[in-house]
Amino acid sequence: MSQTAPRHPSLPRPIVGELKLERSNQLLAEARKWVPGVTQTMMKKPDHFAPGAFPVFLARGNGALVEDADGQEYIDFIQALGANMLGHNHPAVAETIRKHLAEGIIHSLPTPVEVSSVKALVEVIPGAEMARFFKTGADATSAAVRLSRHLTGREHIVTVGYNGWHDHFMYDTPGVPPTVAKLTTRLPLFTPPDEPALIEHIEKHGAQLACVLLAIPYNRTVTREFLLQVKETCAKHGVLFVLDEVVTGFRLALGGAQQYFNIQADFVTLSKGIAAGMPLSAIAGPEKYLSRLSELQVSTTFGGEMLSLAVCEAVIQEYRSTNYVEHIASMGRRLRDGVNAHARETGSTLEVIGYDAVPFFRFSKVIPEHIEKMIPFQAGMARRGVILRRDLNFISAVHTVEQIDHTIAAAGEVLRETAAAAKASAA
Repeated sequence: MSQTAPRHPSLPRPIVGELKLERSNQLLAEARKWVPGVTQTMMKKPDHFAPGAFPVFLARGNGALVEDADGQEYIDFIQALGANMLGHNHPAVAETIRKHLAEGIIHSLPTPVEVSSVKALVEVIPGAEMARFFKTGADATSAAVRLSRHLTGREHIVTVGYNGWHDHFMYDTPGVPPTVAKLTTRLPLFTPPDEPALIEHIEKHGAQLACVLLAIPYNRTVTREFLLQVKETCAKHGVLFVLDEVVTGFRLALGGAQQYFNIQADFVTLSKGIAAGMPLSAIAGPEKYLSRLSELQVSTTFGGEMLSLAVCEAVIQEYRSTNYVEHIASMGRRLRDGVNAHARETGSTLEVIGYDAVPFFRFSKVIPEHIEKMIPFQAGMARRGVILRRDLNFISAVHTVEQIDHTIAAAGEVLRETAAAAKASAA
């Protein structure tokens, strides 16, 4: 297909030959000079993709398509690490910002949207009667930890999954005093045997625990029965059960993992999809718990930033008036089934697993082996106009059937290309 041939409007312009990365590489050289770590977000670093064969800087996006700094287009399954639930530049976001911009961005006293946005939020979050806003997921999870300690009078916490970069979560990284580690136990849920280990830990140490802060794993599915067991074991020992729904909120269901699993946590933390890309997070739950936040030093200047709050209201209305949850799940299933069929056909170890809305790509359970195989796969997909993360990827509400099928076909081409190269090498 030539550059000038007619194309489907939702598909990227074909890339002829290798990627052009001149502008990306220029910007990368500048970023290495001026920006510690190259970018503001760890998981956006070039090292997490296919260095030298993958775009480094994106210039713009619309819907599920993005354009890199060199003018090449891609179907985007990174979607701002899941924040762009409605894709890029969605009218519910862009038009709301334009509409409210003249009113200001942040004022010197509370504004009406601080009330109306909370009302919109608690209407869709199971068990929520009150909420407080912050800017990042780590803000919200840290507030949840402080509130849990205040409510229980206990200091120790259990964290499951990634809950943010603050000291009590990343206690084993440089710059964090070793003493912090004494108050946090991080437990995995990557395999089924990890489940009884978590329950056993709560049973053994429950009298010292303020909360279990749990983000569900994405490399496998868990059951409602297991989550109920966690909740009941927590309740037995007076431990607060807090769901970290920074990723799952608004994605697995409108009401997040609580609705998806039909289970209610003591309270939840939210971000990413809460404002479809605008910087916003929240902690939400029943009044008996959330009202106690007023007794704590939990405050942020930008929690009342009006544009993000207005967008929160607008996207919740968009969510409530569409079948976006079903669409995301349907597109995820289609992607998983199509890619897995190509993997079986070519003898590849690649498998797409996990929840429909967040397809998880895996070549091997051994991480170094997976990365070794995933890097050339990412590079091959980028040449065909698709950008993917190494593991967890995100379907947006605006991904189309045509885009999913293009991605499946591209994956088949890359896997066949890899199989042919391996066969030739062995000959």
